[in-house]
Amino acid sequence: MSSSTSGSDRVGHAEAAARLAWRRWLAVFCGTFFGIGALLFALLLLIDPYDTGRFPSFGIVGISDHSLRTADVSRGRDPRFNAAVIGNSTGQMIDPFRLSRESGLRFIQLSIPATGPREQLAIMRWVISHHPTYGAFVIVADLAWCSHDPDLPLYTAFPFWLYGDNRTYLANVLSSKSLDRAVWRIGVALGLQQTVDPVGYYDFLKGRDVVFMPEFGDPSEDTRNLKLPHRLPWIDRLRALIAELPPNTGVVVVMPPVYYTSLPPPGSERSAAIDACKATLAKLTADRPRSGFLDFRVDNPAAHDGANFVDQIHYREDLARLIEARIIAVLNSGEIGAPQARAEFGSGLDIRSP
Repeated sequence: MSSSTSGSDRVGHAEAAARLAWRRWLAVFCGTFFGIGALLFALLLLIDPYDTGRFPSFGIVGISDHSLRTADVSRGRDPRFNAAVIGNSTGQMIDPFRLSRESGLRFIQLSIPATGPREQLAIMRWVISHHPTYGAFVIVADLAWCSHDPDLPLYTAFPFWLYGDNRTYLANVLSSKSLDRAVWRIGVALGLQQTVDPVGYYDFLKGRDVVFMPEFGDPSEDTRNLKLPHRLPWIDRLRALIAELPPNTGVVVVMPPVYYTSLPPPGSERSAAIDACKATLAKLTADRPRSGFLDFRVDNPAAHDGANFVDQIHYREDLARLIEARIIAVLNSGEIGAPQARAEFGSGLDIRSP
């Protein structure tokens, strides 16, 4: 009896010891895991991998991030600049250096390929939140702004958390991508990595021999959701954002040119919907100084010249220089709504090939 009891006691003691050892191991594992996680989290905040300037940091100057989606959060808050070009790839050819030289403002290029109104509004809000005053916004608005869909799908994933509030940022910053960029920033601090251009402009056609082979048929842009009567929720949101800007901030809205086969037939429902959208965009700047709407999406000799385009919707340098000249004219006009510029650059705009 006593032998049996002592044996069961030994088994019980062994099981208790095993459970205690397991608990200790689990406590050590959890402490190590969460301790390393907390250390990484603290280091990320101190290194500030995306240069958001949200919290106290090591003060590393510059980034080595070649992804515009993440690098533009640093560019957008840069106090050296007081004007920005915002759009998708149809705005990338607009040269901020020329705009700066001719307008007296300090322009930055914040256009990101495959973005739409939602992403571009997020970038604008980020810029505004970091500049108490701002000189001008040039918004290159393609047909996505004319959509009546308030929940436009994204073409490509976009880090809205990076441009959002601090709580959202903290909930998303601990990731492998952030760790990569933290390593890059350490490399910048040690002189081992080159910083990217803070202006953010590059000619994506430079060094490339791109030959445009026009295609005929239906327009390449998706305009099926343009209908009359037409709600314009994205322009409504842009209007609300512009209303929050200081009254002396110039706003130039540019509808970029397209090859003529992308234009709907005159008199069609689609054409009427686009015209209504243009009229609504023009009203956004009607009561602002140094502001205006420039309509380059028109049928003219330049739109029929394939040498002016890379594809149906992307134009080359010659048209970009003409667009820049019109933007500069509006910014330097000093007029409210630049009414003469809007009339001159309306449906009768004559952009001719050289």
